[in-house]
Amino acid sequence: MHACREGGGSIEAALRELDRSMFAVLYRECHRAVRDTEAARDLVQETFIKVWRRCATFRGDSELLPWIRGILRHAILDRMKRPDREVAMERDGELDPEVRRSLAEGLAARPLAEEELRRGEREACFARCWRSFERAAPEHATVMAWIVEDGLDNRQIAEILGRTPGATREFISQCRKRARTHLAEWYALVAAPGNTA
Repeated sequence: MHACREGGGSIEAALRELDRSMFAVLYRECHRAVRDTEAARDLVQETFIKVWRRCATFRGDSELLPWIRGILRHAILDRMKRPDREVAMERDGELDPEVRRSLAEGLAARPLAEEELRRGEREACFARCWRSFERAAPEHATVMAWIVEDGLDNRQIAEILGRTPGATREFISQCRKRARTHLAEWYALVAAPGNTA
């Protein structure tokens, strides 16, 4: 924000610092949404450019990362709304050409860590398997989500379903079996050598 107010050469250093400290977090979030390496890189670069353009609107009364994530999420949504799914970089009219070139080179040269790629593969696989589970057995998937995401126990689920504790235990056992069947591909991927959950 200081570089934004001062302008000049300090902007390039500030953009490099943003790239170094926040690229991985933003790229991971973006790649989960668009599932395309180049599109994710482009959207993160576009986000950094928008951050530079909008830095005067950042009031400083909140954390910087959530503000930047908001800009990125809007860029992702805009991309998803486009029928051709093509992302053309915005024209960087007011951005200094040297800063733009430097930022583009930095992002293009960044090697994606092998772990980042594996994590993205695992997340995409889980999402695909879970969607299959939800389509095939929506009630079972809902109960598993209550257990995993909401932390509900058997008693709470029995109350919601209006079943006896014994019947609820049996139903949850069925839910787990169906989940294992649909998530088998993901389990195999996570268990593969070199992968960590």
